[in-house]
Amino acid sequence: MAAASRDRRRRGRAPGAASAAAAVEDDGEEHHLNPFLSDAAPTSSRVQFRNVASRARWVEEAGAAEVLDSKGKLWLTTGVTRGGKLYYNVEEIGFLAERGALIFLDDEGGTIGMEEIYGKIAGGKYGCSWDAFQAYKHLKLLGYIIGRYAVPWTMKNNPTCETTDSLERMPDTDQSFNRADGVHNGITKLLKEMHIDGLHPSFEVYLPNSKFRKSSPGAPCFLLSMLR
Repeated sequence: MAAASRDRRRRGRAPGAASAAAAVEDDGEEHHLNPFLSDAAPTSSRVQFRNVASRARWVEEAGAAEVLDSKGKLWLTTGVTRGGKLYYNVEEIGFLAERGALIFLDDEGGTIGMEEIYGKIAGGKYGCSWDAFQAYKHLKLLGYIIGRYAVPWTMKNNPTCETTDSLERMPDTDQSFNRADGVHNGITKLLKEMHIDGLHPSFEVYLPNSKFRKSSPGAPCFLLSMLR
């Protein structure tokens, strides 16, 4: 009787134990694909990245930060490559710095704090408004891969953008790095045909994908536009 009772108790616990184990495995896989998935405050996220923080130096003429050393795998879905160098736009700087994943430096090697980073974003001078940053951050925390609209991740396999392979040859733009030729005009024309004037996409948004490649990102899941 005692042995039979123990067997019944073990059988009764087994499904719950299996479910718990599966949940742990699922959570581990989810966070492996997207380390930002967390309901915790940014300060707790800092603990996660404090030993793998990358460093980036602000380049005013580019309106972006050149990554001096990139640690971990965040670069796989963050930043654009130009001339063999990785650059972060202001929304990426703000997002990563909030989580302790990036040490942001000025020209002299001094650390730039969050207040100044927020100032760069809120000023709207570098291709991203404060509202756009909040939308970017929300989607990023959900696991989406986000890039600036019609701005190639890399020049590799992108012959239409060969003329923008260096900062010196990069004309002024509110998006820091050039859009692919013709794409912006086509979308703007479509919006006008829909009688939606003055609305321009800000970001291309891709579904979470552990096999995402900047050299061949494919078509985005949707475009994000901010109503002003």
